[in-house]
Amino acid sequence: MEAVKTNYPNLASESFGHGKKHYFIDVKKASNDTHFLLITSSEKYDEDKYQRKTIQLWEEDLGFFVEALSMILGQLAHGELSPPEVKMELVNDPKGMKAIAEYDRPREKLHALGAGTLSNAELLAILLCTGSSELSVLDLCQRIMKSVKNEPSQLLNKAADDFCKFPGIGVAKAATLLAAMELGRRTFAAP
Repeated sequence: MEAVKTNYPNLASESFGHGKKHYFIDVKKASNDTHFLLITSSEKYDEDKYQRKTIQLWEEDLGFFVEALSMILGQLAHGELSPPEVKMELVNDPKGMKAIAEYDRPREKLHALGAGTLSNAELLAILLCTGSSELSVLDLCQRIMKSVKNEPSQLLNKAADDFCKFPGIGVAKAATLLAAMELGRRTFAAP
């Protein structure tokens, strides 16, 4: 994941809170002219000490976020939410997908929220399953999508050799991607 740079100017800002917990929502503009949303929770736990957690959502993911949030709020309003089963696993040196919370992993998100809520990189990650020794599958897929400016249709122009240039992709994974692209092409070509 890309680190949050806080020196970007705020385009809009809101805050709200209750007791020791406050939330801040900031819209910022990055140096590449894209926008992102920072949602920060801040909780006071000592006289002058705070614990802060921040979520960063990029412009291209905001629609998916709003859709997922709407689904959850609808389920909550209709009493359809059941408490999730929480599994705790101690990982000494988390790497790859183990460094990502289970509910935030692409396959689990797809089952919980639907395929439409996943980013292009997350959908690719489900196809590839594994990354490399240097990159998690999600980091690898983010690089692939960055190489086509996050335009999935541009993947159709890639050959096996193009995919194999990415660390962690060999002929088998390249074949998986090409097969998925061809299925998509045939789906849209069908009468």
